[in-house]
Amino acid sequence: MPDIKNIENLVQAYIAKNLKEQSEPKTITMQGVFGGVELDEIDFKKLLAQARTGQETFSEMLLKFIKESGEKNSAVYTRANIDRRHFSKIANNPDYKPSKQTVLAFAIALKLDFEKTEDLLAVAGFTLSKANLADVIVSFFIEYKIFDVDLVNQMLYKYNQPLLGG
Repeated sequence: MPDIKNIENLVQAYIAKNLKEQSEPKTITMQGVFGGVELDEIDFKKLLAQARTGQETFSEMLLKFIKESGEKNSAVYTRANIDRRHFSKIANNPDYKPSKQTVLAFAIALKLDFEKTEDLLAVAGFTLSKANLADVIVSFFIEYKIFDVDLVNQMLYKYNQPLLGG
């Protein structure tokens, strides 16, 4: 088990190096006609479904990564601090929408590198951001290949960030 004090110091240095100030998001208001079509006439759910045709869902990608790991489902979801019923919901519902914390818990439990973590986050509609303290902390653990959800959660808790798992 790594020395927690040493990890705390490393995480602090990593945060200082990687956390970018978050700017105020700009709000855009759209009214009226867009491209000759009233906005309220556009079926955004249908557009999303068409865009996702042929694309893996979060559930499919997660199950693929678990299979590739060679581990049992139960070993992975236990390490991710996800209970059996929650995992069953994820595995049996291709349209399941996880929280970012759930996705990151699985990424850590599966010991995914940055590229695979970003892929898993992307299919769930998320990304890692240097403007988000929790993301910078999780990025530290991925970069240094410290794949222990409990240790990640200790650091997240220290900085009052949402914990991984579900």
